[in-house]
Amino acid sequence: MRELSGEEFAVVPDSAAGQALAEAQRGGATVLRYASGRPCLLAASTGELVWAEAGQARLAVIGTCPVTAGHLRHMAARLSCLADADAVAEALPGSYHLVAVVGGQVRVQGTASGTRRVYHARAGGAVVVSGQAVVPAALTRAAVDARALAVRLLMIVPPALAEPLWEGVSMVPPGEAVHLDAGGVRLRAWWRAPEPEVPLREGAAAVRAALEEAVAARIGEGAVVASDLSGGLDSTPVSFLAAAAAGERSAKLITYVQAIDDPEHDDPVWAARARAHLPGEHQVAGPGDVPMWFAGAAEAVAGLDEPTRWLRALARELATSALLAGRGAGVRLTGHGGDEVTLPPGCYLHDLARRHPAALWPHLREQRSKTRWPLSACARALADRRPYPAWLADQAKTLRAPLSSFRPDFGWEPPLRMPDWTTEAATDAVRQRLVACAAEPYSPLRAQHQSLSAVRSIAASVDGLRTLTGRVGAAVHAPYLDDHVVTACLAVRLDQRTVPGVYKPLTRAAMGPVMPAACLERTTKGEFSADIYQGLRRHRDQLLALLDGSLLVERGLADPVALRRACVHTPAEGGPGVLSLDVFIAAENWLRTLLTYPAQEESCA
Repeated sequence: MRELSGEEFAVVPDSAAGQALAEAQRGGATVLRYASGRPCLLAASTGELVWAEAGQARLAVIGTCPVTAGHLRHMAARLSCLADADAVAEALPGSYHLVAVVGGQVRVQGTASGTRRVYHARAGGAVVVSGQAVVPAALTRAAVDARALAVRLLMIVPPALAEPLWEGVSMVPPGEAVHLDAGGVRLRAWWRAPEPEVPLREGAAAVRAALEEAVAARIGEGAVVASDLSGGLDSTPVSFLAAAAAGERSAKLITYVQAIDDPEHDDPVWAARARAHLPGEHQVAGPGDVPMWFAGAAEAVAGLDEPTRWLRALARELATSALLAGRGAGVRLTGHGGDEVTLPPGCYLHDLARRHPAALWPHLREQRSKTRWPLSACARALADRRPYPAWLADQAKTLRAPLSSFRPDFGWEPPLRMPDWTTEAATDAVRQRLVACAAEPYSPLRAQHQSLSAVRSIAASVDGLRTLTGRVGAAVHAPYLDDHVVTACLAVRLDQRTVPGVYKPLTRAAMGPVMPAACLERTTKGEFSADIYQGLRRHRDQLLALLDGSLLVERGLADPVALRRACVHTPAEGGPGVLSLDVFIAAENWLRTLLTYPAQEESCA
């Protein structure tokens, strides 16, 4: 039997079958019990776990949250039914799983952003719930779901299509909670995307407060905290908020700057400008101090529920976190997610045409000045009224079509495409999934839906990165992806979240009171083609190692000739060509990890 390890936990129902399942699950201690005395929550570690009991009610918070056991006990005393736990999630900042017990029923939820997810499966006559898909997969000896794996080969995977990769394992949609009792499970929504109607000035204050709270939740009294500092308008605000919180708690801040081997890159200039205003220690790593991109990409990476697209940079991320841990840091803050929550996607124009038509023209005019879109094509794109399922079904017709930047696309998601090296069988499996998908959008507004879709996509990768970097010391944390921050950002009006001629107006308005004006003047964003090409030049052998005996080829998902062509040729640009390699590295590495670190050993089904 595979043991619980790391951050893994399992929740079982209040029944004889649930107790048997708990007894079969090795490696975890019982943290919570039902009033009946039967086990409820088992966890491999209590390092990031706070729990409390009050009468028939119990609460547990697993993850990043500054709540104390005493405060949690007061909250548990106010629970009369599982629905009352909505108020707990609304009140507590951070990123965590929440387990609430009332009588013989239990509720488990992750985050609305998708950084903490929840899975369940039936095993041994009962349903087991966990924050990691591998736990129910191991208990049921589940096989890999071939169709779900094919969908993960899309260059951009909408979260609505991203099912768990094991047969019989289900994922609870982010923003919903699973209610578990002896009879089975049911789902209940506890969060919905906000209506974007808050004016910029009011919304900026709410964003600043939420981000301050999210950063502070990760800084303990007298602790050492690190913060990535690229000089951009995502990591720089986090660094300034971290400095303020550290000052209030007698903590120490270490900023980290990764030098770029590209004379045209302006990150170092803006990072130096920010450092001049920031207290603490400043660590600047030269290009040769950490591994290049693609280093170690062929090495099996254990502990991931699904393929992650960041493996080309993983060796660098691990080395950075190890370096910072050596200086005493246990947390490494980043700006990941900043773009996704503060900048609306291009399809916001489609929503402006319906919600704020008077504001449409200046926004459309600016976009056309950059892209040279014909006005007639814009009119057709704005007139599109396809609902989300119909839009997805239509994507099945163009999975292998070339992408065009010369006509506007105001769809529900970015255009869906398969890498050139995938087989027709893989593409057919994705087509069938698209045509059959009846998913409802996260919001009636395309921009709100696509923003949240992007948040949930990056959140899954960031959570995997947090787990992996935590093993070497300084775990990566992304405060922008905390639920309270996401909610505050998405509540701001679409026509004020972006303003013609102004870069990141929401960030500027939110951070104006706490950052020097000189650090908010940047209008550029770093471009990393040099890292891509230098990494490929040095570590092409990693791609070839993954290509040798490819399991994707063995499973009929990749064409060997086309895949070799993709691996030996350097992409002419840093867009779809590099993304195609990311897809291959992620999926191939994940499959090989299953052989190296098997998740399933014996069945409890």
